[in-house]
Amino acid sequence: MDELSAFGALGARLGFLLHYADVAGMAGLHERLAVFDMTPVRATAVVYVGLHQGCDQMALGRALGVNRARAMKVVDELEARGAVERRSGRDRRSNALHLTPAGAVLRGRIEQVTLEHDEAFFGALTAKERDDLRALLAKLRAAPDAVERDLATTL
Repeated sequence: MDELSAFGALGARLGFLLHYADVAGMAGLHERLAVFDMTPVRATAVVYVGLHQGCDQMALGRALGVNRARAMKVVDELEARGAVERRSGRDRRSNALHLTPAGAVLRGRIEQVTLEHDEAFFGALTAKERDDLRALLAKLRAAPDAVERDLATTL
């Protein structure tokens, strides 16, 4: 019996399959990022701040899909590692986030490691299949009302 058939009908559900693939992919990514003492969330934050120098913690939190407290913790962790620095923001209550020179080097390493991971993890797919998967996932991501419709029908 393979792993998925052990779950019966649930093992054929798209959401289950997506989650199962995500768990497997993220496990490999965790291993690759561990050499930099990074988690996928921290690594994503480094790349985001690098692309959006001067953003604040609220923008970072929205981009990461985490609450304000979690975003602050991520920034604190990155600041402690010397990757990110806080500067004066647009008002007294906000900080502008910037990569340090060490953070910029780290960003380059993160981008290389994630590329290598994608190539390894998705290597079983053809280039067209990878493009199709990207397009399908983007389509799902762009349909935010799908969750609301689903909740409305179950309540």
